[in-house]
Amino acid sequence: MEMKEYKIIDLSYPIKSDMLVYPGTERPVFKWAGRVNSEGFNLTKMWMLTHTGTHVDAPNHFIENAKGIDELSLHCFFGRAKLFRYNQKPKSQTISLDDMISSEYRLEPETIFILETGIERYSEKKEYNELFPVPSQDLLESLIEYKIRAYMTDATTVDRVNSNGSPNHHLLLGAGVPIVENLCNLSKLPANKFFIIIALPLKLEGREGSPCRAVALPDIERI
Repeated sequence: MEMKEYKIIDLSYPIKSDMLVYPGTERPVFKWAGRVNSEGFNLTKMWMLTHTGTHVDAPNHFIENAKGIDELSLHCFFGRAKLFRYNQKPKSQTISLDDMISSEYRLEPETIFILETGIERYSEKKEYNELFPVPSQDLLESLIEYKIRAYMTDATTVDRVNSNGSPNHHLLLGAGVPIVENLCNLSKLPANKFFIIIALPLKLEGREGSPCRAVALPDIERI
């Protein structure tokens, strides 16, 4: 029997040694531990922070005694999602609840929320870490009331870089809502329409985050 092929959109940045990273953090390092021409096989050793590239923040990233990445339900990262496309040019502004309401964006409870800020146009440029819009606290409080399974975004973080106290991280993670940051190719997805997203982190025991491979199935509304 012929298997049906679904359209799959890759939402993950490649991990490479010269990639743009969050200011002040280390880039990944790759080293050959084996080569075909000597050992008979290729084998790579890799050093990297758990928050490199497209990645997941677990609640214990900021909240003491909260769940680690291995304790989170996979339903947080696999299921129905809807994208809110913010159409203003990125300039470090705050996206308010009124901005979302005026766009006629509608979200169902217990689904995955995705915010496209438009910052991807600056990927691999310093502006990527400087100009991304951030959500307001009233917007996040509304999403938490809707019991979203996860908050996902194309921005490098949900707080401004070097913000005082990282209030948006505390708000989301304190409510048990994991965060997926640094998504790409969101412009290829429909806005205000449900589709399936998959962004599975590695099962790192007790850790506060993990890289993930995020993909979307834009033509499938439910599973």
